[in-house]
Amino acid sequence: MKFSVNYHLWFLFFGTCLYSINYVFFYLSNTYLISAFPAVVFSTVVIMNILGETFYFKKKPSYKTLIGAAIGMIGIIIIFNNEIFSFNLEKGTHIGLFLALIGTFCASTGNMVHQRNLNNNFPPLQTIAYAMLYGSLVTLLITQVRGAELLFEYSFSYISSLFYLSIFGSIFAFISYLKLLEKVGPGRAGYVGVVMPVLALIISTVFERLEWQTDLIVGLPILIIGAILVINQKIKDA
Repeated sequence: MKFSVNYHLWFLFFGTCLYSINYVFFYLSNTYLISAFPAVVFSTVVIMNILGETFYFKKKPSYKTLIGAAIGMIGIIIIFNNEIFSFNLEKGTHIGLFLALIGTFCASTGNMVHQRNLNNNFPPLQTIAYAMLYGSLVTLLITQVRGAELLFEYSFSYISSLFYLSIFGSIFAFISYLKLLEKVGPGRAGYVGVVMPVLALIISTVFERLEWQTDLIVGLPILIIGAILVINQKIKDA
């Protein structure tokens, strides 16, 4: 667990991007937008990751990968067309859109940093551990600067859900995701961000009795087709 200052600087950069400010920007975005819209914006991470691989690592995506990403985005736009095209600038939704885009860019940057760390033989588990620590401290600093109150509820539901989010929703989830990123690259791993809104729809259907309209029925198959095209392709060296 002992590393040089240079290692810790990269741990800090990685943790700040992926475990801190991207969440901060998305939480702020939700104060301006309906909850589904930031999830839609985050689906653009697949495009940012592909562009990031091209810019930072000179990786060239295949045409089928680009077509698949475009098809997936079309599916997202169809599914959430009301949320995308019906927001009012006077209500500050443009601010929420901007914040969500920044949050997505931060997450994509975190993916690029992790790929860079992998390329330089950084140990994955130790990297995640230090990155989460630094990310938590940065978030704590941000909350204190903003004057937010730290709250804790001594109830079974609160503690058990916090335990689940910490162990399964954070540690296991990110180890799995970053392992996926290591195996398939940021471009294809980023498609997780496109699948997330679909999972949100399923959960909303089960627990909130969401009624599936024509836009959902049409958009979901298009999204799945795009996902299949991206997953089945490889990103080549430029």
